[in-house]
Amino acid sequence: MPSEGIRQPAVITSYGPDTGPRITIQGRTVRIHLAGILDRDGVSRLIREADRHLLGQGVLVVLDATNLQHLDYRCVTLILDWQRRLRSYRHRLCLAGWNAYLRAILAMEDWDGELERGSKGWAWRPDWEPTRHVQVP
Repeated sequence: MPSEGIRQPAVITSYGPDTGPRITIQGRTVRIHLAGILDRDGVSRLIREADRHLLGQGVLVVLDATNLQHLDYRCVTLILDWQRRLRSYRHRLCLAGWNAYLRAILAMEDWDGELERGSKGWAWRPDWEPTRHVQVP
């Protein structure tokens, strides 16, 4: 069967169960699809895995919480520290798909709304570059 015209992701790498977080890389955008329940260990592993894919400067990192059910409030400080570190490399961290419940968890530790401010004025648009999917352990 001919496969011309079918766009396949450049690389697909999977770690752990299919229901966990995964990373999609498309051009200069690294989209982290959060899922299930995240605790400090899960966020630490996620950050380590995402950092491996941040090459150069000026990468847009999107934390997509569309399928996230719960976030341990103690993870917020890890995410804030990561955002500050990303900024030092001219990367930008944005939030997408965070419902009111998850935003309330963020507000417990992010009193100044630093994570929310980084997401203002951003709209995700897919480009035509190859996509890589990475399943996070």
